[in-house]
Amino acid sequence: MGFCDLHIHSCYSDGTFTPTEIVEKAKEKNLCAISITDHDEIYAIGIAKSYGEKNDILVISGIELSAMYNDTEIHILGYLFDEDDKKFSEKLKEIREYREERAKKILRKLEDYGFHINFNFVKNLAGQGAIGRPHVAQALLENKNINEYKDAFVKYIGNGKPCNVPKYRLNPKEAIELITDAGGIPVLAHPGNIRDDGVVDEILRFPFGGLEVWHPDHTSRQIKHYLSIAEERSLLTTGGSDNHGHRPTKAPIGGIVVDFSAVESLINYKDTHL
Repeated sequence: MGFCDLHIHSCYSDGTFTPTEIVEKAKEKNLCAISITDHDEIYAIGIAKSYGEKNDILVISGIELSAMYNDTEIHILGYLFDEDDKKFSEKLKEIREYREERAKKILRKLEDYGFHINFNFVKNLAGQGAIGRPHVAQALLENKNINEYKDAFVKYIGNGKPCNVPKYRLNPKEAIELITDAGGIPVLAHPGNIRDDGVVDEILRFPFGGLEVWHPDHTSRQIKHYLSIAEERSLLTTGGSDNHGHRPTKAPIGGIVVDFSAVESLINYKDTHL
């Protein structure tokens, strides 16, 4: 039937494209299906679904959650969940509220470096979406505190840098249950970024439904490797561009794709297992 991009971020998360722009770009690339997998946020899905119907693009619900396994941060994608699930919505609200407090703490730390950024300015940059470090970085850039967007992370707010504040992290069990309890399918995102296959093996002992095999950060060798792991463990396989719009991004929308059979497999899994 065609190809799909199942890992895209919108302006309601840390991307810059609106949901309608994402659908339009997917149509330009002749994609037949997409998933917007914003961090801790699902607002874009309904907009994209409605616009997708008018443009013959199937939009399936998606999200990306952060979790901690021992000292390793992992990302978990969720697909085909019920966007109206009350427990799911309440937990996401709690995480978004933490994001706001985290942003305020980061701004207070930046003041020690002489950078005075108003929280409302950062909040306006985030719009209706969940506030994240990319919005703080953008504020620093627009305030001329840094010369390049990436400098914010390299010098100040990246992991391990002096102005960073840890993000809200679930443990893998909590994240997986949050997705499955809402009728969704949990997928381990970009396992190659974990950089330790022993840890990947341990993490996959949790009840994941799938593994993201195709990702811009994965080499051809890693793709073959994770395909074999998925086959051994009877896991679904997914993939996508991890596009973040105009911000420094992994690949353009449609730059990494999977066959529509991946979407059919997700739908079939939901129908038979959930």
